[in-house]
Formats: sequence, C-alpha cells, structure tokens
Amino acid sequence: MKIKNVLAGSVSLAALFLAGCSSQSYNITQYRLPHLSQSVDAICPASQRSIVVGEAASKMGIQIQQDETRWHTAKQHRWSTPLSNQLQRSIQRLMLNDDCTGLLTVTIEDFYGSYNSHAVIAGHWQYEMENSANTVSGAFTEKVPLKADGYAALVNALDEAWLHSMDTISLSVNSMSGD
Repeated sequence: MKIKNVLAGSVSLAALFLAGCSSQSYNITQYRLPHLSQSVDAICPASQRSIVVGEAASKMGIQIQQDETRWHTAKQHRWSTPLSNQLQRSIQRLMLNDDCTGLLTVTIEDFYGSYNSHAVIAGHWQYEMENSANTVSGAFTEKVPLKADGYAALVNALDEAWLHSMDTISLSVNSMSGD
C-alpha cells in the first residue's frame, strides 16, 4: 500500500512539473516601426500603394538569422500589429509623389536581424504611371548596422533600412514621372 501511495505521489508530482513547464509564462514585448509614431498630413490610398510581404517576414515574432543556415522567430519579441500592416501604413505615408497617382507595389522578401549585427531588408518594387504604359521596377537590399544590442536596437535599424529603401524607390519613381 505504501508503494502504491509513493507511486501515485510521484506520478502526481511529475504531472504537476510537466504542467508547470508547458504553461510557463513569459513577458511579451511588442514593437512598432518608430517612424509610424510621427503624424502625417496626407496618405495615399492603399489601392495606389501596396505591400506584399513574403512568408518569412510575415510572422508575428521578429526574425533573427542565427548563422548561415539557422533562423529563429522570437516568441517574446513580436510586432505590435502584423509587419505587413505596418509597412502598408508606412508606404501610404511615405510615397506621396505625383499626388498619389500611379500604382506602386513593393514586395518584401527579407526583414530580419542578421547574426553579424545588421538589420537586413530586401525585396523588389514596380511602379506603373497613371494613364501610361510606362513602368519602372527595381530591387533593393539594405543592411544597417545595429547601434546597440537588443530587439529595440534591431527594430530601430530595420526602420532606418526601410526608410532608406523608400527614399531609393522614391528617387526612381520621381525620375520616371519627371518630378
């Protein structure tokens, strides 16, 4: 009888231990691209400025490249709203050229922190002038070194890389439209 009680007690302790491990709580920190906190006077409609975010960049957790072959999606460090939503709002705010005429589509393939302490974004874009058959397109890659350790520094560097990319695209679009 004592062995039965000891076994039952051991099984109960093991179950409690396993339940404690599986329900372990942790704090979640949410991030937003810093430039989205600034107020704006105008935005372009989403039908004229659109974002396509690839599968790797569409996860809620911030992406980290651990080495050349291993990737990690942070569980505790997440985007406050999906990255695609943040980038969509951003492109509507930043790409106001031609009074929002023409159709600009930006595809994001990479948006992550690299193992060598850089924020990396890459993708391609296409702009079609309104009432014209003229189209211009291009690719972009931006790598910005982190100024400090941690996810906040990574988000700031990703924001900086994104803004650099938007400037580059804007220059190409403006040269096409004659601005």
